[in-house]
Amino acid sequence: MATPHPAAPDWFLLPPAEQQLASGWVGYRHVTGVMHWHHAASDEVRLSVALVIPTPSDDDSGIAHALEHMVLRGSTRYPEPETFLALRAELTLLEFNATTQKESTRFHLSGYDPASVLRGIGFMSDCVFSPLLNSDDFDEEIIRHTVRADGLGLDGTLYRELTEYQRNKRFNESVDMAVNSEPRAPLYGGMTDTLQALDIVKLRRYHNTYYRPENAVLISSGSWPMIGLWRQVSKALSHVGKALSTPDDDDKVRHERPVSSPAALPELRIETLHFSPYWACVLHPALRALRCQKKLAEMGATLLPLNSDFQPKPTLRFRVTQHTDIAALSRWLEHVQQDLSARRIAWHSQYFALEQGRLMANRWGDGLQRLFHDFAISPFASPYLKAMPNTETLPHESERLLSEPQGEWLSPCQPLRRLSILCRCQARDQATRAAIERWLALCQQRTLRWAWMKGSPILCDIRQWDCANAVIIGYTVDLPVSDVEALRQFWHHTLRMNEIEAIPGTWQRTEDGMLFLGKGSTPVYRTGSIMASHKDEDSAMHVTLSFPHTVEAGDIAVLGQAVMATSMIQKRRLGGRCYAVSVGIDLMHYELTFDTVADGDPSVSFIALLNAFEVLSKPLDDPMFEKACHGGLGLVSAKYNKSQGRFHRALLGMVGQTSAIDVSKTTPDSLVNLVTRVLAALKQPTLH
Repeated sequence: MATPHPAAPDWFLLPPAEQQLASGWVGYRHVTGVMHWHHAASDEVRLSVALVIPTPSDDDSGIAHALEHMVLRGSTRYPEPETFLALRAELTLLEFNATTQKESTRFHLSGYDPASVLRGIGFMSDCVFSPLLNSDDFDEEIIRHTVRADGLGLDGTLYRELTEYQRNKRFNESVDMAVNSEPRAPLYGGMTDTLQALDIVKLRRYHNTYYRPENAVLISSGSWPMIGLWRQVSKALSHVGKALSTPDDDDKVRHERPVSSPAALPELRIETLHFSPYWACVLHPALRALRCQKKLAEMGATLLPLNSDFQPKPTLRFRVTQHTDIAALSRWLEHVQQDLSARRIAWHSQYFALEQGRLMANRWGDGLQRLFHDFAISPFASPYLKAMPNTETLPHESERLLSEPQGEWLSPCQPLRRLSILCRCQARDQATRAAIERWLALCQQRTLRWAWMKGSPILCDIRQWDCANAVIIGYTVDLPVSDVEALRQFWHHTLRMNEIEAIPGTWQRTEDGMLFLGKGSTPVYRTGSIMASHKDEDSAMHVTLSFPHTVEAGDIAVLGQAVMATSMIQKRRLGGRCYAVSVGIDLMHYELTFDTVADGDPSVSFIALLNAFEVLSKPLDDPMFEKACHGGLGLVSAKYNKSQGRFHRALLGMVGQTSAIDVSKTTPDSLVNLVTRVLAALKQPTLH
């Protein structure tokens, strides 16, 4: 029998028969039906949470995507449409956003500050269960008809987002592959033409059908103040009404062909060969080899990408001609499969999982990637949230694959850790740089050989970072946490630093790899005035502010979030003329960047930015200033702690910087002084 919690009687602990304590998860259920699974066994220090709603998409209307945009425009407790943008600028969070997937919508956040995460989940919960869904917001956030000098046109935030997507060649290739595959994959994010069939009534009906407490799943990890978390969600559930009827089928917008695009591929048939996802991951890299590409060309077949946003499950697909012998193609693939060694089979499948895991971490951050992975491999995860086991399955599953819905697919990838070898030298010392590059290439060869012999794939790269008079050349390796100690020991016993002992400098071994500081490569700290550069593209504004190192890093971060909290910037985003306005901080180069995406008029955005700085030229009141300080901490934390935080901090250390900024030294007067200097630079920017 479920037991109510003493401090939160509307939440019940699941009875032992329904629990999954052996897997480290504890289950709770709200009286309205919301399920909450908390990963109590996780050692994650970040507070991560996601409110997941199943939102099936079997057409191209983009209704689930549109609703994701709309629910964040305001709710019963938070009626102002700018609340979401204001919270993003003032909360100390690593991640605070929503994502539309193929069969679900995820409202997710992560951070270290309990007060911020509780405010964030309170806002998101209320928006999810009690959104306003106003028609005026629909016109601005989704799509509206406008009158232009050259006639009627379309506008809206989501419309501009999709317009920007459709300019991308890779996106158009994914669309072409989705609509010509069998079974056809719905374009669940919507297209610019299908979006026009939506209206606020359809969104309200869809919300009342699917955004129900009994459908929702709350998943969390970290040392949460559980009572506070439940109370925030309970407030949002207190006014939820009954569900409306399911939308009629004639409300669905079906498009059998994508929007025509200059990047569209020739109309050739796409053939799907029904190998399991495991074998698709194994065979795809083998088929990219030159000899296999020649054979495919002879057979009139072109290998297509393994997966895409519309078709996330790894599948072997080929663009074929009318003369392609599919039976012969299948027989040849079976021959290729039989020739693969057991070691290569395991390597290819695991390597794909690593790639997908890194993509997840880059998208959501390490904390949420770990949360989604741990929940996906649990025995009680819903089908749309479950990962497939990374073990060998039957090569062919044609009958099952044909009947199986093309749902979401999550890579079974454990959390990754990055180890690195970072070398700093003088930017003009070409001889030293060449010697380091040769040695790092040798390190890469030895490491790849070690990984192959161990049978554990890695993701590695050699990159370069410039900073003043110094240059950093680094070899990075992303690998499962379970293999970190083995690689560290291998480097310790195998990589000989005396191989380049002719280069004067200092070596250090750390728990995250190795560091080399070349003699005379100490970075230069820039002094002088603030420099600004301004660049406008057809649909984007880019402004970069470069600060001297005499300015406090905390002041720079607070300034960035203070700008984002101004009404001019928020109205620019909420007015439907621009998909996104963002701020970024780079402590390596001491830069603050402001960018817009899918911008209807970048020059107007630049004017709005100038006006925002003009407003900040007068001291902020105490509440607004305090919010900007918290937001500044969040801006730096999101940049350097969201994903691979150890590596980014090591990289900063190589140039004498740190991510530990101090906003306590910032005052309203010091902020005004900094704004005055920025305005002087912005009024005479460097134009590119």
